[in-house]
Amino acid sequence: MPTGRDALLVSDMLGRVGILCEIVEPGYLSDQIRIGAGAVLVAEEALYDGVLESLETIVGEQPIWSDLPMVVFSGSNSDPENLLQRLSSTFNATIVERPIRITMLVSAVRGAIRARQRQYQARDMLVQLRQADQQKDLFLATLSHELRTPLNSILGWIHILRRRNITGPDVEHGLEVIDRNARAQSEMIADILLVSRVITGKVELAVERVEMTAIALASIDVIRPSAEAKHIQVNLDTNDYTASPVEGDPERLQQVLLNLLTNAVKFTPENGKIDIILRRTNDNVEIEVKDNGYGIEPRFLPFIFERFRQADSKHTRRVGGLGLGLAIVSHLVELHGGTISAHSDGKNKGARFVITLPLAEEAQNESTVPAADHSHSNGNSSQTLRGMKILIVEDDADSREMLATILSYNGAEVVTAENVERGFESFAAERPDILISDVGLPEQDGYDLIRKIRAMPSAKGGDVPAIALTGYVSVQDQTRALTAGYHEHLPKPIDTDKLIGLLLNLKSAPRTSRWTVGSR
Repeated sequence: MPTGRDALLVSDMLGRVGILCEIVEPGYLSDQIRIGAGAVLVAEEALYDGVLESLETIVGEQPIWSDLPMVVFSGSNSDPENLLQRLSSTFNATIVERPIRITMLVSAVRGAIRARQRQYQARDMLVQLRQADQQKDLFLATLSHELRTPLNSILGWIHILRRRNITGPDVEHGLEVIDRNARAQSEMIADILLVSRVITGKVELAVERVEMTAIALASIDVIRPSAEAKHIQVNLDTNDYTASPVEGDPERLQQVLLNLLTNAVKFTPENGKIDIILRRTNDNVEIEVKDNGYGIEPRFLPFIFERFRQADSKHTRRVGGLGLGLAIVSHLVELHGGTISAHSDGKNKGARFVITLPLAEEAQNESTVPAADHSHSNGNSSQTLRGMKILIVEDDADSREMLATILSYNGAEVVTAENVERGFESFAAERPDILISDVGLPEQDGYDLIRKIRAMPSAKGGDVPAIALTGYVSVQDQTRALTAGYHEHLPKPIDTDKLIGLLLNLKSAPRTSRWTVGSR
């Protein structure tokens, strides 16, 4: 805000070096500052007649991130030091002495603009932090709701089964509800842990040659019951597809499709339609999942793959969930070197997701891998463990009792211990056929136990088959368990049929053919 001819000269000089400068009257200065001025240039002689007081008011109203830079041209007869001292208590001021030197002016203005840009960056960071904090609070509230809802059904049915004299179908129905809701909780926890591992770069892929048709068919089988319950038609279209293997982790690729299909079933009303379309495009396999459901609003589409973000976060939302499914899908697709995009024409116009995965090098149709098995069991295995003595080392009393009960029902003789010391004593005294041990134990852990046992000679049971049963489920945890000397790593919550199958396999395998310490 230099005056008269000075203003024109300053504006012209700054314009020549690419700095936009606008000349305004004092009455309009506050408006310019509020709409985003980078700096204020003002002559000392213009700071009278209420202008200085007006500037003080504007500066006093600034948000916490803002400290507006002001470049002041000192008067011909004033002392720049005194002027700076007078202004610096209120303003972020730089003094440019007259006569004005062009290099000094440009340097001062550029410095002021850089400082202002950093302030705007700080503002943006504060906004992002505030939004992240809101998202965190919303996520925690949603997590609490989503975990408590199945817990309500579990505890309610346990109360019913305990207090009422019910038999037959009602008992079976109650157990089914408990089983379904417990699995829902387990899947939510698994999703949270997976996102955590993705963020920290700890997800590893077991890469094999995979045929996506098998993955698609297996995924459809998993979601078919929930789709049929809503009379939703699910179609697989391979008309434009020839068997084209990709290199990937079959379990993770099935997780990608399952998450997309589960979402499609959630957000498609009754009597709707879901299509899965496989195509081969140049050196890629393209998988498209589309539905004619509720669709995605345009304002939310850019954020669709962000974790913890949900288009409908109100208490009245139609469907549940933590807002992690699509974030997991995006991360896993990227880990496979692929891309994913989301499309929708808006509310109630359906949604379409397109995944592109690179073909395996020198793809051969005969080199395929079956899809991962995601079937669940309810512990009603018909296999028998009769004649097998099993040692269970588990510090949680309820888990220990549950395992002992299941294995006893299946014919095994079970010995239990709550820590490594008692477990090792029981092992030496009982000489079990198989060891099942938790990893997270007090004082000494399951790795300490297996190392002690592997140090024993074979004649005293040093080569006993052993299963690590644990809530630590990452690839690194699995590798550590196998390296320590366990034959298998089985994550909690356990699939009891899988556990019994492992026990039978370990029992029937000759000792000489079993794994050695540090290998599998």
